[in-house]
Amino acid sequence: MQKSVKRFIGTALVLVSGIILAGCGKSATKVQQTATIMEQADISSLDSSQITDVGALETVNNSQEGLYRMKNSTTVIPGLATAIVKPTNGQTVYTFKLRKNLKWSNGDALTANDFVYSWRRAVNPTSKAANAYMFLPIKNAKQIENGKLPVSKLGVQAVNKTTLKVTLAQATPYFKYLVAAVPFLPLNQKVVEKYGSSYGTSAAKTVFDGPFTIQNWTTSSANWTLKKNPNYWDKKSVKLSSVKFQVAKSPETALSLYQSGKLDNIVLAGQQAAQMKKDKGYLSYPSGETDYLAYNFRSKAMRNLNIRKAISLAINRESLTQNVLKNGAKAPYGLAPEEISKNPSNGKDFAKDSSVKESVAYNPTLAKKYWAKGMKQLGLTKLNLKLVCYDVDSFKNSAEYIQANTKKYLKGINIQIDVQPKVQAITTMQKKTGYDLGFTNWIASYPDLNEFFQLLNTNNVNNAGNYSNATYDKLYSNANVKDVTSTQKRYDDFKQANQVAMKQQAIAALNQGQIARLNKPSLQGVTYAAAQGISLKDAYRTK
Repeated sequence: MQKSVKRFIGTALVLVSGIILAGCGKSATKVQQTATIMEQADISSLDSSQITDVGALETVNNSQEGLYRMKNSTTVIPGLATAIVKPTNGQTVYTFKLRKNLKWSNGDALTANDFVYSWRRAVNPTSKAANAYMFLPIKNAKQIENGKLPVSKLGVQAVNKTTLKVTLAQATPYFKYLVAAVPFLPLNQKVVEKYGSSYGTSAAKTVFDGPFTIQNWTTSSANWTLKKNPNYWDKKSVKLSSVKFQVAKSPETALSLYQSGKLDNIVLAGQQAAQMKKDKGYLSYPSGETDYLAYNFRSKAMRNLNIRKAISLAINRESLTQNVLKNGAKAPYGLAPEEISKNPSNGKDFAKDSSVKESVAYNPTLAKKYWAKGMKQLGLTKLNLKLVCYDVDSFKNSAEYIQANTKKYLKGINIQIDVQPKVQAITTMQKKTGYDLGFTNWIASYPDLNEFFQLLNTNNVNNAGNYSNATYDKLYSNANVKDVTSTQKRYDDFKQANQVAMKQQAIAALNQGQIARLNKPSLQGVTYAAAQGISLKDAYRTK
């Protein structure tokens, strides 16, 4: 998840279809409006420019608010801005009007200058912001990040206290999703400068502008509390008075706490999802994730198309998802998962509409033929390959399944699995050395096809296998430059790019991810949105 290390560490930025856990806004006056939510890991920071983990994203998205919020996986709604902006000047200028009398949790006025300060801070090379790359669509951001221009030249301006003007380097269709993301949140300059490098290292050294404030959190906390924010502009819509987040790193422990009534919402893992499907609180939704094998094109064997096709065709993706993962994950259609984009002309989902059947098919007979042809071209009778993967159970189990399936059908193959800590595995793949196959994944930060297709663009840091194809690069460029203002042409560019890559077996797409959860039926109004995890602004307790 590569664009940055954080994406593969599980910034598990979740992408869903606007699933709402029941409810129509009823308020239960006699019910204590509290909830306890599972978090899968400790969180490292509350600084919006430094966040790299899903737990922090979930916590911050419930305690902070930007110009927009995500209503569901593809729809933004106004947050601190009064309305969704229609860009002008060739779709490069956005003029946002802020709500009047906005305040921070400490009582300070929140103005357009808070966005200017935050965004300049994020692109300043000295801040080393983990998400600085997300600002590249803004005018001069690239030059600033490269140290060639001062931060004052960033295309963002506070026209007055309630008007923010943003100028982009070029039209960017997904910019509306970016301004709903954590890195684009405002910051209180007075508070950030007061605490300096300590800002965001504890709840006490952070201020908030969202539905809740955070209490009792430090980097060593195993639980923390959200309290309703009395200074939030839409506080009347917030029903819960407090929410406790509790770290439960063990799925078994989390399920036990849920069943004993000590947790109201948990994430299920592996076999749990299959076992709990009949529970009244069960739901499963797309995570906006593609798991795949990156072929290292610096390896002679991996540059052979027949070898790549043989490996892919020897993998039964239906069996992998249903019998190994068992977490609701589905067999993929290509590079991008479902529910990211639809064909503007007919509404067909991109994943199915652009698929190349053989690229994700299971056909041992054909696999053997390609394998024999490829081995002959290489002049080999045996082939040893190293497969690098993260030290995560689902990855290790999938790698072992691939190891067994390929050995069963491809004579002379020997895949050695090299399990590495996530950061190390990511570094290995970014350097493009020390492996032949890399088991990795990508989780969308925002619902746009560009999120996935940058993965195969030549020389992109996220291009784990070093794939390069001039036709693909041209189509990718067209989608982001020449055709960027035409929804249909841009869609068609990405569709053709997917077909080029999949016909060449640029990667082996293995599964499209799902998130499986249990939520107490008495906790209603909980939503999930793109790259933001669980949202509790509209949640309430019924009994």
